[in-house]
Amino acid sequence: MSIGDRSIVIHADRLLTPDGIPPFRGTEMRKVNEAFDVDIVVENGIIEDIRRHKDAHISAKLVTPGLFDVHTHIPFIGSRSKEFIMRAQGKKYVEILQSGGGIHHTTELVRNATEDELFRYSREWIKKFLSHGIVGLECKSGYGLDVKNELKQLRVIKRLHKSFPLKISSTFLGLHARPKDKTIDEYLDELKETLPVIKNENLAQFVDAFCDKGAYEPDEIEEFMVYAKSLGFDLRLHADEIENVGATRLGIKLGARSVDHVLKIDTSDISVLSRSSTMVTLMPNTSFYLGEGFAPARELIDSGVAIALGSDFNPGSAPIYQPGFVMHLAIKFLKMEPEEILIAYTSNGAYLLGLNSGIIVPKFSADLILWKTSEFIDIPYMFQENFVDHVLIDGRIVA
Repeated sequence: MSIGDRSIVIHADRLLTPDGIPPFRGTEMRKVNEAFDVDIVVENGIIEDIRRHKDAHISAKLVTPGLFDVHTHIPFIGSRSKEFIMRAQGKKYVEILQSGGGIHHTTELVRNATEDELFRYSREWIKKFLSHGIVGLECKSGYGLDVKNELKQLRVIKRLHKSFPLKISSTFLGLHARPKDKTIDEYLDELKETLPVIKNENLAQFVDAFCDKGAYEPDEIEEFMVYAKSLGFDLRLHADEIENVGATRLGIKLGARSVDHVLKIDTSDISVLSRSSTMVTLMPNTSFYLGEGFAPARELIDSGVAIALGSDFNPGSAPIYQPGFVMHLAIKFLKMEPEEILIAYTSNGAYLLGLNSGIIVPKFSADLILWKTSEFIDIPYMFQENFVDHVLIDGRIVA
């Protein structure tokens, strides 16, 4: 057999894939189909057939859908290692932010960097994500905090998208921290004027906001988010991570695609979420790194909320990108089952980003990971090891 332009047959000793149509909720998040000794036939980047093994171009002990990290803060530049020591000495996130550290420190570095510098620095992280099986990645602005530098970040994301095979989604997070040099109303007016530019230049799919204590309250941003939605943007929210300010309720009211973090939500919030179409993105990395409590994942899933997973990769509160470690924390602290983790990281993540991927069935994109182990649980169990053998995106071997 010879490999055509986008035609390939992969032999899987063992295949694991979500079983059904996303988004998966509640008990559906344990519905994983398992098959042994099968071939995955790919034509023109699309899965054409799953058949009993006959012949193949390449073999793997285990094949799963590719992973989707649906919440990162790429692009950024520089380090915040001093804050690591400050936190170890008892300083809290809001204290560091109010003293000029945190987001504001990274903002200064991003503003002083050229677009090329920001691109080159971020490019190296993208390569690392890809090598660990990430086929789709959400990137966001938010370290500019003025129109000029927010647009610079969005242009870098567009360059990253064009430079890599990964399926990169872009988010505008102008409302990441309160500006130092202008009032909230002045800043919101500037950003509202910028939204049509972002839309016309196709620089972002999502508009996000950090809705929490020390950032933006729901009543400060609701009008802005409604306007963004009217322009055709999908909405997301950093919600109730530090304190329950009603951000999750706002996200549901706005019809946001997801509310992220949600460490401080309560039982009534979960009940409302379970009756909505809004997903939740959980990022145990951040809780671990900050020494904070973890989100109520078990209650969310058992109530029928659709869950996706992300790394929250950023230089301050979650400088960890390895999906194996995210999975480890999800099992140990979020009390998620391995099947739920597989679905959250594949089909639910792909669905959140609006992609026809994350499931190994005909007519879905051939975004696949070929693993060096036959046991999926080995990935979170020995999180320091990279078990990825090959990564395929749209049927092409890319790592």
